[in-house]
Amino acid sequence: MRIAMLHWAFPPVVGGVETHLEELGASLVRRGHAVHALVGGESDEDPLQHRGIDVQRSTLFRPVPGVARAELRTVLRRFLDRTRPDVVHVHNMHYFSERHAEVLREVKRERGLPIVLTAHNVWRDQLGYAFLRHADIWDRIIAVSHYLADALVDIGYPRSRVQVMHHGVDPERWSPEPPLPDTPLRIFHPARLSLDKGSLLVVRALHRVRALIPGARLLLAGTGTIVDFESRQAKEVETVREEIARLGLEGAVELRAIPWDEIPEVFARSRVVVYPSRFDEPFGIAALEGMASARPVVVSSVGGMPEFVRDGVDGFVVPPDDDEALAERIALLLGNPVLARRLGAAARQRAVRRFHIRQMVESVLTLYQSVLQRGLVPARV
Repeated sequence: MRIAMLHWAFPPVVGGVETHLEELGASLVRRGHAVHALVGGESDEDPLQHRGIDVQRSTLFRPVPGVARAELRTVLRRFLDRTRPDVVHVHNMHYFSERHAEVLREVKRERGLPIVLTAHNVWRDQLGYAFLRHADIWDRIIAVSHYLADALVDIGYPRSRVQVMHHGVDPERWSPEPPLPDTPLRIFHPARLSLDKGSLLVVRALHRVRALIPGARLLLAGTGTIVDFESRQAKEVETVREEIARLGLEGAVELRAIPWDEIPEVFARSRVVVYPSRFDEPFGIAALEGMASARPVVVSSVGGMPEFVRDGVDGFVVPPDDDEALAERIALLLGNPVLARRLGAAARQRAVRRFHIRQMVESVLTLYQSVLQRGLVPARV
């Protein structure tokens, strides 16, 4: 099968959607399918191979104001002429830029291509509701959690077209070994550095934890290249740095951009993984990666995260925006290695058995076949 993937960004840009896009694409390639990605970039580039995925970057596939429809249409048509896909799979095209949705509608009408949307978020604002006028473009809509599926239906998307598919992880990428005795008392927050993701909250929690466990340290990731449509990151990073200084934590907190290939080692050199989002996190794939790394995770009770973290079984679920509750659970895990190992082992087992990437890929392929059969379009191999 020939599959076209469309999104605003692709690694080395850091983010949950970008991770999902890369892992799904590479998994499909390993199964013998041809995957072509048209993604946003700082410059127009010729296609390159990345883990078997044919990746073409275009400045016109960034959701920025003023994209000319004619030029965008030309880029998309040329991409489709070159790649000849059986199915087009777009990610988060139900938001940010109506111009892209309008051009996708034109191309769908011209070529009769089935289009699958994976919604990684939902937005309850004027633009989010405006996109409902384009709901008929998507032959099927994948929601990455039950929470997100309900939210999409609540704002007006048809339930009959929405299907839940949780993210999956490749267990071979993540070490199942418990921390070594010399592993630092490090807490790892693997999300992008953002107030919504709880970066400020976890700094305050660390201050509480160190009153009990002075050796505790914190690593905040996600300060590198991210999708930052509203240009908020620089200001939010500065806010976090100011709080670190105010609490006297300069020697205990590290802010670092972590390359994709180094992340497994960072998990392996950490004791606890935290993901205390303050907004309705659609899924939180980095927390699942922590579980696959046999690390106990502490997440907030928002969005889709309670769908894969079971409180007291393979991690802890705490109220959102509660640095005291977060600190209490972190301190419990750092101070009780036996409990931490037990929860970490259970987390690894759950990630492998219930959220293996193989299950996700099989579900995606089944969905592709269903939309192709509906349109009576034979897939090329």
